[in-house]
Amino acid sequence: MTAVSACSNTAASPGQKSDTLTISVWGVNEDMDSIKAAAKGFEQANPSIKLKFNKSDCGADYAVCKTLIAGRNMSDVLITGSWNFNQMANDGVLADLTDRMTADGVKTDDFVPVVIDSDKAAKDGRYYALPMGYNVQSLFYNKDMFAKAGLEEPPADGDYTYDDLRKWSLKLTLDADGNNAESPKFNPKRVVQWGYNNRVAIPSEPGYFPVLWAYGGGVLGGDKRDQCDLEKPGTAQALQLLQDMMWKDHTAVTPQMEQETPGYLRWIQGHVAMQQGSHEQVTIAAKQNPSLKYDVAALPKGPEGNATLVQVHSWAAYAKSPNLDNAWKLVKYMATEGAGQQMGLIPAYKDVAEGPSFLKAPGEPAHLKEAQLDPASWPLARTNVDPKGVLGTVVGQDGFGPALTDIITGKKPAAEALKGTCAKVDTILGS
Repeated sequence: MTAVSACSNTAASPGQKSDTLTISVWGVNEDMDSIKAAAKGFEQANPSIKLKFNKSDCGADYAVCKTLIAGRNMSDVLITGSWNFNQMANDGVLADLTDRMTADGVKTDDFVPVVIDSDKAAKDGRYYALPMGYNVQSLFYNKDMFAKAGLEEPPADGDYTYDDLRKWSLKLTLDADGNNAESPKFNPKRVVQWGYNNRVAIPSEPGYFPVLWAYGGGVLGGDKRDQCDLEKPGTAQALQLLQDMMWKDHTAVTPQMEQETPGYLRWIQGHVAMQQGSHEQVTIAAKQNPSLKYDVAALPKGPEGNATLVQVHSWAAYAKSPNLDNAWKLVKYMATEGAGQQMGLIPAYKDVAEGPSFLKAPGEPAHLKEAQLDPASWPLARTNVDPKGVLGTVVGQDGFGPALTDIITGKKPAAEALKGTCAKVDTILGS
């Protein structure tokens, strides 16, 4: 029986070596399709290795991975996110790839620096994943709305300010009678076109983090994200700007409106002039409103300069997989030779990202490079890495959450709402 099992390894039980690699993929159906398409070259080059793709939130949600591990059903390969990578590395879930990278000549210089750095574990500086791709927060805008308002389009390289954005938003917001938000006749209760959408209305960190950083503030600071930045003056200034655009200017999508129809869909449908978003908006626009005339610009400058958030998806191997050698082969292929538009992301492999197959692909906006690639090299381009695994608690009800709710609903000025938040956060960090 033992000899037979050793030879028939294509349908092994969990924990046994097999010629079949299991891969957990999260996201929508199009994400799964993009992964399967990218893996075709690997399958052709490695006919003895079979790939089995499982739809699972493991990787996006670490709790799902824990359940799979407990049930001995964990996949050989998974897709991690920069927001939970360190938690998985700290717990020994991810295989250390550093020595394999060296042996196979995988060079970190071939990847976007801020992106590959997010796959370096805070605990020991070693690599436990290779990047698939990333999202950068940029400004997506409706070209027709700018033209009708008599406005020049935003500089693609981010050479404008948040004050400029606020002024444009006043001119781009219209009520049912065609009055913009600068007009004394403007009726804020009958708005039909909004100037701006930021995901702070959800609230979602990718929306407000870049604004806070541009103003010299933030939520968690320091190299290890172990310092509270919530009571820095820049944090209140940035959040007050966002509050004022919603409740004073009446030019930005509010939390109530977000619940009725998400702000990004309002932009896709042609009811919002500008929105902060990332590359997935290109895919959504192509599917839901292919006639939408839009372009993209880098985010504006604040008092501290231009800032943006980089979110990274990476390929990783389960540390206790019995098929680690083959898992590494797939991880390496998908991050290098097979790199491309996986999951609608910007490729992390520089040769692909900077080449015509991505920059000149059908449907990509004209200023993709200036707005999405170049900002990744800004000094204030930061990933949402979470070395201590506390960000969810910090922005939740036990931390900063109640204050943020008061700000985005207009109940309190930002500075007042933020008082005392660092005491809460320091308690979380200390635990």
